[in-house]
Amino acid sequence: MRTKKYIRTAVIVVIWLAIWQILALVVNNNVLLAGPVETVKALISLGSSSLFWLSVGSTIGMVLIGYLAGLILGTLLAVLSYRFKYVKEFFGPFITVIKSIPIVSFIIIALIWAGSKNASIIVSAIVTFPIFYKNILEGLFSTDPKMLDLAKVFRMKTSRKVRYVFLPSLAPHIKSAVSLAIGMAFRGGITAEVVGQPLRSIGNGLYKAKVNLATAEMLAWTLVAVLAAFAVERLFAFIVKKVLK
Repeated sequence: MRTKKYIRTAVIVVIWLAIWQILALVVNNNVLLAGPVETVKALISLGSSSLFWLSVGSTIGMVLIGYLAGLILGTLLAVLSYRFKYVKEFFGPFITVIKSIPIVSFIIIALIWAGSKNASIIVSAIVTFPIFYKNILEGLFSTDPKMLDLAKVFRMKTSRKVRYVFLPSLAPHIKSAVSLAIGMAFRGGITAEVVGQPLRSIGNGLYKAKVNLATAEMLAWTLVAVLAAFAVERLFAFIVKKVLK
């Protein structure tokens, strides 16, 4: 069953690559649209430079720091909001405002506060924080009250209560938050890099490719960003799966 799924996915990817290549041939202008062949060539050329790998590693590191900060803050605040009604009421408007503010506004503020080098960390943390807060809080409130009553009757320790009562309820919400937040963290972090222009970053590479009208190179950087986000998402999904087991 799993083999068939992989084969089906591979076929779909090949079809989309073929459509992309056909569109590139129809446009017949590498500045407007470079095809997958030109993009792969640009990627190979970029990969031959150590600066490229430093840029990729730096961006992943910065985004991960912001992601983990958003995870920790969102989780702590969700637990406090679940435990204390007034905390939930107090931070409710704040969470709503954060979810509504455009990412560009966060980027500008982050550049003023921390400069271009650390802006991606702050932006990644800000965009992931409400995702973890909302999902974990929903998971806590969806916990079966009867199970909580049983845990209270049997005077279950907090650690066992978390493991056997809360985690089963939280599991789908945590998985959803981890998957959604990774994509948002990379999107926000790299956008901050494009605006702030820190050296040795994926955002800087994208901006330089845009200035030079090197569409194939720009698509190569984009492909690297997508693959990095996908790889990190699968890694965290694997870790979460093992922990929740």
